[in-house]
Amino acid sequence: MIKTKDKLTYGIGNVSNGIILQALTSYLVFFGTTILGLSGTIIGLVIAVSVVWDAVSDLLIGHMSDYAVSKRFGRRHLFMIVGTFGLVIFNGLLWSIQPSWSYALKVILLFVSVMMVKTFMTILVTPYNALGAELSSDYHERTSIQAYRTVFFILGVAFTTVAGMVFYFKPTSLYPLGQLNPLAYQQLGISLSLIVLICAGIATITTLKYIPFLPKNTKVTQKSSIKLMIMEFKVILENKNYLYVAGAYLSANIATAIVGAVGLHVYTYTFKINNYGIGILFGVMFGLSVLSQQFWVAYTKRRDKKTSALLAVKLSIISSIFFIILVLFREYVIAHPIWMMAYVIPSGIGIGGLITLPFSMIADTVDEEELMTGHRSEGLYYGGLTFSYKISQSVAIFLLGIILDLVGFDSSLSVQPTVTVVGLGLVVAFGTLVALLMAYHFYKRYSMTKEKAEAIKKAIEAMATR
Repeated sequence: MIKTKDKLTYGIGNVSNGIILQALTSYLVFFGTTILGLSGTIIGLVIAVSVVWDAVSDLLIGHMSDYAVSKRFGRRHLFMIVGTFGLVIFNGLLWSIQPSWSYALKVILLFVSVMMVKTFMTILVTPYNALGAELSSDYHERTSIQAYRTVFFILGVAFTTVAGMVFYFKPTSLYPLGQLNPLAYQQLGISLSLIVLICAGIATITTLKYIPFLPKNTKVTQKSSIKLMIMEFKVILENKNYLYVAGAYLSANIATAIVGAVGLHVYTYTFKINNYGIGILFGVMFGLSVLSQQFWVAYTKRRDKKTSALLAVKLSIISSIFFIILVLFREYVIAHPIWMMAYVIPSGIGIGGLITLPFSMIADTVDEEELMTGHRSEGLYYGGLTFSYKISQSVAIFLLGIILDLVGFDSSLSVQPTVTVVGLGLVVAFGTLVALLMAYHFYKRYSMTKEKAEAIKKAIEAMATR
């Protein structure tokens, strides 16, 4: 069993993932189009290319960490150290790009900075995720570890969103809408880099003591290579339960990508919510996601992981349906913004489950691989998980960048045409609904149960004693 304080310090590391990911998903499109004045198509293309690279690098880094051999740093920790320092540097540079610079220079710097942020984020996060699966082999404790990880991920996301709106994007005489102030993004970027250094450092240092007890590379005579990675990934793709979880996670994160990419546009222009109002909405959503973790851990023990995941998707679907209604009655909602809670409340609780449960379920599918092959590839499994959803996100974000142009979004206008703001709202509403229905379909086909997972664990232990 893992001590509670160690679950806590491991989970703190995910603040780094949450704050950077949320900064990219919530602010990058807005920063690029509205602050830097770049076209939506260019921003969409930059992000799409970076996400494709990010997805491919997930497999590479996951595979490399699976085959790493180090008595001092184990398979994961050296990657986490390198990723931390690289991410700190390039995230700070990204948000320091100035709107007064030439158009071409802004495009080049944005592209290079985003690529580097994505690269070092992968070097940190993919081994970190794999480490979480290795810390325990207990069916329910895996969910508990992931719940801690989720809490701090959400706190990271909440800090970036809520603190950004409330503290960094404060209205000034020059910028009545604080989110239009270029200096605020630079200050936020530096703050996020410092938080990454602290939180990732804590997670890395406090889990070093577990290295002697973690699963080792069982193929020490082989070296990591592209050919070997492809061969092992083919084996992973034969694991149907893994594919179902990955498909559901992919689909749910398409919904997240849609909200993250143009959500700030919708809140600002469709519903005319100021920075404080947006901060409150996200604060309630993320607060419920954090508070719901105890519920998801307890519900999983009572009803199993599959049933819990399906409930989380159902709550998110309900929130998407409410969002459609809110967009259709936007004038009333603008006058009575309290109705936004009809979307925020079920969404917040659902998100709590959709973040925690897939990572716990993937750990169980890794056991299936060990039973079949005698080898564990947590790094490649979690790299494959993020590979699948990042590819889909790249397509979604690229299309959303084009949609911004097609619906007539003009960053130079403080008030957008009605057809534009309604169109943006409906894109978010129906896009998330379709993605969540896909997630529900995949989770329905997942067949791993506690009984099956325990039987696999006993079979693996029996093999080890032979």
